[in-house]
Amino acid sequence: MRLFGREKTIPAPERRGAPRVRVDCLATLVMPSGNVAGRLFDISDVGARLSMENPPGMGCGAILEWPWGEAFCHITWVKPGMCGVTFDRPLLARVLNETIESAPAGPRLVHSGQRESTQGTASPGSADIPPRLFC
Repeated sequence: MRLFGREKTIPAPERRGAPRVRVDCLATLVMPSGNVAGRLFDISDVGARLSMENPPGMGCGAILEWPWGEAFCHITWVKPGMCGVTFDRPLLARVLNETIESAPAGPRLVHSGQRESTQGTASPGSADIPPRLFC
């Protein structure tokens, strides 16, 4: 044991059963209390993340509908503006692949931090710097 040595950290175990793939398409949670519209943010064969204004409460049952499929699901977590669902049964590979191929999310836009200098004027050549795409 070293006096000021760092201890090795043990990585947290992965809670997700399958890796999710980023997608972007319209989706609806159909529930007895009313439908909630939003966007499918990412998906796997066992669950998905949705972005929406007012996500339903945790534990609610619903049918998730999107242009290439539908699935019975339960809300497993909720954060402001988004929620995660777990499907009652794994999605068919055909439905999952069709969704991934038909609704790609594309790269995210990241703005360069070198647009303006500290004096409030544009730095030389900053007008020529295009925004970077982050994949």
